[in-house]
Amino acid sequence: MAKRRTTRAENTSDVDAASGTADEVGLLRQALAAAGAPDEVLRMLDAGGPDEIFARLAEADALPTPDDALPNLIAQWTPLLARGVDPLTAEISGLEFVAAFRSAEPDPDRFAGMLTALVEDTAAYGGAAALAFLRTMAAVGPATVRPTAAEAADRLVAGGLTDRPWVKDLGNPKVGTCFGYRDDLGAQETVAVTFRYGRREHAIAVLIDHDLGGGVKDCWPTDEPDQIRAAYRASAAEEGLRFADYQPAEARAILHGALEQPPCPVEPDQVEDVDMFLDLVRSRAALLPDAGPYRNLSTRQRVSRKASSTATVHRLKVSLHGARPPIWRRIEVPSDTSLHELHLVIQAAFGWENYHMWMFENATGRYGIPDRELDIRSAATRKIRDVAARKGSRLDYTYDFGDNWEHSIVVEEVRATEAGISYPRCLAGRRTAPPEDCGGIWGYEDLIEILADPTHEEHAERLEWLGLSSAAEFDPAHFDLEGINQELAQVTAGRR
Repeated sequence: MAKRRTTRAENTSDVDAASGTADEVGLLRQALAAAGAPDEVLRMLDAGGPDEIFARLAEADALPTPDDALPNLIAQWTPLLARGVDPLTAEISGLEFVAAFRSAEPDPDRFAGMLTALVEDTAAYGGAAALAFLRTMAAVGPATVRPTAAEAADRLVAGGLTDRPWVKDLGNPKVGTCFGYRDDLGAQETVAVTFRYGRREHAIAVLIDHDLGGGVKDCWPTDEPDQIRAAYRASAAEEGLRFADYQPAEARAILHGALEQPPCPVEPDQVEDVDMFLDLVRSRAALLPDAGPYRNLSTRQRVSRKASSTATVHRLKVSLHGARPPIWRRIEVPSDTSLHELHLVIQAAFGWENYHMWMFENATGRYGIPDRELDIRSAATRKIRDVAARKGSRLDYTYDFGDNWEHSIVVEEVRATEAGISYPRCLAGRRTAPPEDCGGIWGYEDLIEILADPTHEEHAERLEWLGLSSAAEFDPAHFDLEGINQELAQVTAGRR
């Protein structure tokens, strides 16, 4: 599946080699890079003042002359004059050019001024390829540049040039279907909106990450919307997430909510995609019908409003790693229990005190207290049915990153709720859980040995640490089902 279209027009920047200004150094570097200049030539631009740089390039015979710089740039737009070019190809070409131009001059004010000057120079040069460039800048260029580009293009048409067929529909495709997948509370969700230029369909795909603030994490156009839809369905089924078809107004609400937040790309390709295509997402979202009563709701609010109560429970066996004899609990929780709530259930079932850090993990990711550096997402935004959907699904749970109490969680059954039963509940188990801060599973084994030996030099100290008057008060084989369910009833009350 192609992530984005590969059809584009390769572009270079207008450079006046004789001027020797700092602005033109940036333009020149971008032009030479786009033209495939060797690395040693590009490195000449990274040191020294403008005069020295131009002198070096001239000596290396790598400097375009003033007479051929602008014609070379305009020539790069001749592919858009070919028969059969569609508006999306023109848009992608323009967006990629703007992104390359911005990378050469990241300062917004200087970038806009330089691009405006290039638009004016291109209009003065004239020709069909120049007109194609101006039309794309009028559609996808920065907002400050678009009016200048549109006026310049209109002047060329008034002077006798003719627009290519793709110009009449540029930036105004027809809206098609909208779809995506997400978890119930929208920690991460994907949305794809399809559009059509004539008979040719494309889609804009957007990844939104609420754990990182609810902004756009990645976005890209594709001319393979059917493959995107199939891939979304497969991913949703594999991860136990919900695939959904949206009304265009719903898709608008989702996209506008994300666009109101700062973008949050993480990986280098995401940074590149967002820089290049976020403006396209904005313009496409503006084409969707007004979202009516949903327009002021965030995605998380909208999803919560639609969420329905669960009709199933997950029966889980939670076992403490390394314990000999085994220490485990069999519990039932509603399938819509969040992983944060499940953490509290496990704390109650094992008698832990919730003093320390904790984390769930399986193939879908890590969940706990959000931590970007550790790649831990919010456990409050994922439900047990999202990450362990069916019988046999597994999940690891670690409590106290120092003592490292590791638990394995296995879904033994997913079944209908029973009338009159309060959940969560514990059905069975074995042995008491180790006390907090005793040094992990090996420390717990030492503790048991010390308590069993009244002559041990640490015996009295350990009794005092546990708050016991005698070792008989500590029974590692004890399992208090009634007491555990009383604790779980407090979790149930808090959940309600």
